[in-house]
Amino acid sequence: MTVPCIHGFRTDECTACRTCQHGLVTSRCGRCIKASSTPAGRQALLVSHDDHPSEERAGYEIFYVPALSGWQVRNGDAIASDESYRSIFLARKAVDDLAAAAELKAAKRSA
Repeated sequence: MTVPCIHGFRTDECTACRTCQHGLVTSRCGRCIKASSTPAGRQALLVSHDDHPSEERAGYEIFYVPALSGWQVRNGDAIASDESYRSIFLARKAVDDLAAAAELKAAKRSA
């Protein structure tokens, strides 16, 4: 399993941390930057999305949906959200917001 980088992504998906085929960091390699300046070049540089492990966070499951090319959140009742997120980082933030809203709602009921 790939360890997440400091930006919250898998290291092979993070442009700032990924090492390119030229042995440099992708965000600093002139050849990679030039190749990614066109839509065709960006499409060619995309990393394969074969392995996206799901993860648990605050009682929610975050999982990858290849058909959407994004992440979705599922609560403990196995009901998937209608929204999808372009990165695992945004999905984690959404789960944190959902958990905070649930805690606030529970606190208002008990008060």
